[in-house]
Amino acid sequence: MIIFDGIKKAAEIEAKLKQQVAQLETKPQVAAVLFAEDPGSRLYTRLKQEAAKRVGIGYQIFQFSILTPVEDVISKITELNQDQAITGIIIQKPTKQIYLSSLEAGQGSERHITYSDWWSTLVSSIAETKDVDGLHPSTLAAIADGSWQEQGRVLPATCQAVVDILQDFCAVTEVSNGENNSIDTKQFRGLECLKNKKIIILGKSDLLGKPLFYYLHFLGNNVEMIGSKELAERVEKGVALIDADVVISATGRKHLITGNLLKNGVALIDVGEPKPDVEFQTIKDKAAFITPVPGGVGPMTVVCLLQNAVSLVG
Repeated sequence: MIIFDGIKKAAEIEAKLKQQVAQLETKPQVAAVLFAEDPGSRLYTRLKQEAAKRVGIGYQIFQFSILTPVEDVISKITELNQDQAITGIIIQKPTKQIYLSSLEAGQGSERHITYSDWWSTLVSSIAETKDVDGLHPSTLAAIADGSWQEQGRVLPATCQAVVDILQDFCAVTEVSNGENNSIDTKQFRGLECLKNKKIIILGKSDLLGKPLFYYLHFLGNNVEMIGSKELAERVEKGVALIDADVVISATGRKHLITGNLLKNGVALIDVGEPKPDVEFQTIKDKAAFITPVPGGVGPMTVVCLLQNAVSLVG
């Protein structure tokens, strides 16, 4: 079994990015909107800021409470949209549980806006030309119809991280099959090994599931996106995930994926956080390729955001 080393791979990309940024006339400047109640958001924001500093990218943090009126947060985003020095804007998404518990604890439960509407309102206020994490609804629409590159958009960083990992998986597959190994990191190349494979994506978020599904489907891959309900139905029918050659899981449900659900030789990309979706002990004798948690998709997501920042000024 191959265990993907996301820390090593991210460091390699960082080194190249640092050289690339040094040659840019306009240095990327990212503004991050953070909601303080979410410890995961605080951690990822710190890691992104530290990585940005290492490669020479500016990374400013603007912190709010979930209880802050939406209009006040949008006012700051509008200000950042108009600031010519800012080249990219990202909003760190708190979990739904933290959003709801914060409202309840902070006497804000009377707010008449659902979590999804709150989030959609915020990301829709980001200028499309500064959408460094591919969060704007129009970016998702452009990914769905395949026009995102023409429009100068970028994939969400987590989605791009998974694409990059799939490219590495394909490179490893070519080597194991005795084929010529040539890793091509261009957006629509390097995934040829997936053409005859069944891919199942677990999770339907706008940050990963949907854009990744649209991207892979646009390339002509055999890809299916399911949620927990569909997985339960598959298990009840005795199918589970046995028909999948590649499983990408981003549910946030610890150890949802166990060995009895999978076939031998499967490739697993675990996007669970902070705990893994995949139960390693039960899949270690079945999987041919796996990303660990931590140390897999996480470091790659951070560096892919920096790549996006460079793309927006390029």
